Amino acid sequence: MGENPKYTSVSFPKEMVEAVRDLIEELKYWPSASAFAREAVLEKIRREKDVLKELSKKEEGKDDA
Repeated sequence: MGENPKYTSVSFPKEMVEAVRDLIEELKYWPSASAFAREAVLEKIRREKDVLKELSKKEEGKDDA
């Protein structure tokens, strides 16, 4: 019983979840709202990491000047 769970939960406004469910129903691409949210979060993480890389490059360029 002392093990850490592999998953946790996150809350979203009901209207947002309904919009996701509507997309899922219309596009038939994602199997669930959880799958959609997981993919969306992974995309956001990748974008923000790219932003951090760019900022880091700019900071390195300032040090060289």
